[in-house]
Amino acid sequence: MTSQRPIKIIAALAVLLAGALYGCWWLTPEFISNTNTLEHPVFAFCSALFIASTAWFGIVLCLRRSAFSGRVILMASLLFGLGLRLMFFDSTPVYENDFQRYLWDGAVTASGENPYRFSPHEVFEAGKPGATSVPDLTRLALKSNSADYLAAKVNSKKLTTIYPPAAQAVFAVAYWIAPYKAWGLKLVFLFFEILGGIALLAGLRARGLPLIWSAAYWLNPIIIFTTYNGVHMDVLLVAPILGALLCVGKYPFRAAILLSLAGSLKIWPLLLAPVLFRGWRQRPVIYIGVAVVVGALTALSLAPMFLQLNPEPLNTQSGLSAYSATWTNSSFIFPGIRDAIGLIFDNSNRLARYAIAIILTGLSLWLGFLKPQDKSTLPAHLLILSAAFVLLSPTGYPWYFIWFLMFLPFVVNHWSARGLALLTIGATVYFARFYIGESGHYSFYQKVLLPIEFGIPLLVLAWDGLISKRLKANRHG
Repeated sequence: MTSQRPIKIIAALAVLLAGALYGCWWLTPEFISNTNTLEHPVFAFCSALFIASTAWFGIVLCLRRSAFSGRVILMASLLFGLGLRLMFFDSTPVYENDFQRYLWDGAVTASGENPYRFSPHEVFEAGKPGATSVPDLTRLALKSNSADYLAAKVNSKKLTTIYPPAAQAVFAVAYWIAPYKAWGLKLVFLFFEILGGIALLAGLRARGLPLIWSAAYWLNPIIIFTTYNGVHMDVLLVAPILGALLCVGKYPFRAAILLSLAGSLKIWPLLLAPVLFRGWRQRPVIYIGVAVVVGALTALSLAPMFLQLNPEPLNTQSGLSAYSATWTNSSFIFPGIRDAIGLIFDNSNRLARYAIAIILTGLSLWLGFLKPQDKSTLPAHLLILSAAFVLLSPTGYPWYFIWFLMFLPFVVNHWSARGLALLTIGATVYFARFYIGESGHYSFYQKVLLPIEFGIPLLVLAWDGLISKRLKANRHG
C-alpha cells in the first residue's frame, strides 16, 4: 500500500462513521422515556451503531497495517472526534438513566450532605405528607421537590449510591455548573476526557509510537455514544490511569497518586497496581513506598463510603453491597461459571464472585511478579488485565469497554488488539435487549445474541493468541 492509500481509506471510513453516528443522533428523540418500547426504531438504531462500529474497526485495522504521521492528519482526527462528542450533547438518552443518580448525588454532595447515608427512596418518602420529620431527610426531601422530584426518578432508588468520593466531587462540580442538567455532566466529562486525551498523546510520544494511533480510542463510537448520550461516568478513569502509565517510569509516586485517584472514582483500577509498578521491584524502598502511598490514599479516599456500609437510618441497603453481591446483567462468561459451581455447591452466585476475584488477583500478581519487567509490554498487560476484568464481570455493559479500550492505542499491533476491538461491534447488540425483553423474548438475547456479542470476539482473541504463541515459538526455535 502507498502512503496515501491508507489515509484515503481511513478518511472514507471516518465519513461512514460520522454518517452512521449522525443517524444514531437523529433517531434518539424516538426513544423518549414515556413512549412504548415496542414502537422504538430499535432495528434502525442498532444498524446505524453497527455500521459506525464496523467503520471504526476498519480504521483500527488500517492503523495496524500502516504507520503514517502528520500534524494535519492528527488534528483532523482530534477535531473530528471532538465534533462527534459535541453532536450528542443535544440528544435524548437511549435506554439509560444512570445519570439521574449522578444528578442526585451531585446535588446532595454540593449541599454538604452525605450521599452514602440515605437512599433516594427514603428521601422521596420523607417528602410525602405525614412523613416522620427527620431533619437531614427533610432537607433532602425539599431539595428533591425543588428539582421536580428527582429522587423518584433515580434508578435502584432503594439503594444508596455506589459511586466513590472522587466521583461524588465530579458530580458536585457538574451540579455547580448546571443544577440537575445532564449537559453539565457531559461538559465535565468532556473536560476530563480531553485531559485523558492529552495523557494518551504524551504517552504515545514517550514510547515512540505514531500519535495517529490515538484514533483507536478517540474515534470509538461506543465510547462516544455511551458517554455523551448515555451519560456514563467511566470516561473519567482515562486521565488518571493513562497519567499514571505516563509517569510510572520516572515518577512512581506521581503515578501512585494518580492510580489512587482512579481508585477513588471506581475501585477496580487498584487491581492494576502490581502490573503498573512492577518495574520498581528492584528498588525496594521506592516499591514499598509506592504501595504505602496507594494504600493510604485509597483508604482515606474511600473511607466515607465504607463507613456507611451499615447505615443507621430506616431501611437503607448499601448500593455497593448490592452491586458486589447480587447484580448480574449482560454478562457472557459469569453465568457459565456460576452455573458450573452450582452443580456442586449451594450459593453459587457468591462463590462465583469469589472465584472470579481469585482469578483476577492471580492474573494481576502473575503479570506483576512473574512476567519480565519489559516496559514495551506494560500497556499490553494492562490491556489484558482490564479486559479480563470486564469479560469476567457479572455485568457486561458496553461503557465498561472504556476500561480496556484506553490502552488499545498503545498496542494496536499486539495480538490481543483485534479480538478486543471486535467487542465494540458486538456491543451494538446490547441496545436491542430492551425491545427484545419487552416483546417477551429475552431468552433469545441471553442464549443467542449475547454469545454472538462476546463469543466471536473471544474466538478471534483466542485464535490470534495461539498464532502469536506459535510465531514466538518458531522465532526461538
